[in-house]
Amino acid sequence: MKKGYYIHFQGSSSIGVRKKIDMQIEEFSKHYEIEELEVQTPERTLLQRIWGLFPTASISRGYQATMAQLKEPDFIYVRRAVADRKYLQFWEKIKERFPQCKIIVEIFTYPYDKDEFAKWDAWPFYIKELLYRRKLKKYVDRFVTYTDDKEIFGVPTIRTINGIKIENITLVEGKYDEDQITLIGVAHMQSHHGYERIIEGMRDFYQKKDRKHTVSLLLVGDGPEKMHYQSLAQKYGLEEYVKFYPTLSGQQLDEMYDKSDIALASFGTYKKGVFGKLSALKTRECLAKGMPLITGCEIDVLDETYPYVRNFPNSPEKVDIDEIIRFYEGIKRKNKDKTTVANIIREFAVQNVSMDSAMKPIVDYIES
Repeated sequence: MKKGYYIHFQGSSSIGVRKKIDMQIEEFSKHYEIEELEVQTPERTLLQRIWGLFPTASISRGYQATMAQLKEPDFIYVRRAVADRKYLQFWEKIKERFPQCKIIVEIFTYPYDKDEFAKWDAWPFYIKELLYRRKLKKYVDRFVTYTDDKEIFGVPTIRTINGIKIENITLVEGKYDEDQITLIGVAHMQSHHGYERIIEGMRDFYQKKDRKHTVSLLLVGDGPEKMHYQSLAQKYGLEEYVKFYPTLSGQQLDEMYDKSDIALASFGTYKKGVFGKLSALKTRECLAKGMPLITGCEIDVLDETYPYVRNFPNSPEKVDIDEIIRFYEGIKRKNKDKTTVANIIREFAVQNVSMDSAMKPIVDYIES
């Protein structure tokens, strides 16, 4: 059996990242002897932090401790981190020591420059990234991408999708409501979620006197954009219809989905300069739960003919709430109850976004 290592750079600090790492390792373990290694960032003095900002200086990371644990790997799977001089040297040493080892680096968002380096205090790391990432082609055998790019930074890609453990996700429950539609967005609220487009659309909707439906929005999660969404809801007098909740999980989160009719994907990826198809884990979780989706960008596994998704433009324009109502009323006309809809969407998820199907292209490359 081949031996592999899954290396990440403090990925355990994020609940979402930790969840994905666990799913990928579990899938790898079906085929290989796999071991997880987490590259730690040690505590640094103020002087060390300042020095680390210089272009040719490196971020302090525990490369030596990680290197010492490698035992004749056939492959190494890596979650991408900011490139700098020592990052490059790390892969150079691995290739020198284990020349037959396949190094596979997952780029979980691409392009990522506007997303990761947009803030003014990130520019020193962006300079490092620009200096060193083009040199990775000397050592990295493949980049894993969720886009259609065949090559990134001169390195061939393995194109795949984000997958999930569908059996770990409970199917949504509930019944149709005659004139009530509840939308739900579950996220660590960031600018690319773009939920202000929904709130602004709701402002226009509730200014109409002839409306027949009540449309509510549940936003579940914290994050840097949450206060912005809260202030918009207050400014537009929508507190009755836009409700905010902290980060939830397990049964509490399941109950929120059960109260809802349509799940939200991202509506602000245009802010990052991303106009390709979305491959976010959250979209997979919603499909596995059996939720219809509305989105501000295309989703990689769903085309225009899929009846349980409604695409809106990937732009700043507000979302037309009446269009959401027409979308959902169309679903209700064709399906006798929510359980029927949920089971149809769930079956689609089983066929298209399971971890097995997502990891197959990577396993095929390791075996080649």
